Amino acid sequence: MNLIQAKSNVDLIIKSISRGRRGRERLMNMGIREGVIIRKLSQQPFRGPIILKIGNSTVAVGWRMAEFILVEEAGE
Repeated sequence: MNLIQAKSNVDLIIKSISRGRRGRERLMNMGIREGVIIRKLSQQPFRGPIILKIGNSTVAVGWRMAEFILVEEAGE
């Protein structure tokens, strides 16, 4: 499932990022890379940003970028 489809307030493992090189680099600079455990805090309505907790940091990811981040629940 992608980040948009994932439930909020659940630990998620990033499985892959299917974005171009520049998009991947941008996400990696925010700490979003394969194998990292994140928590989706909230999703704004009307294709607004998705708020993520990565370690001790909180970041916002746009709707288009979130479509390309494939995740899996950490408990699975």
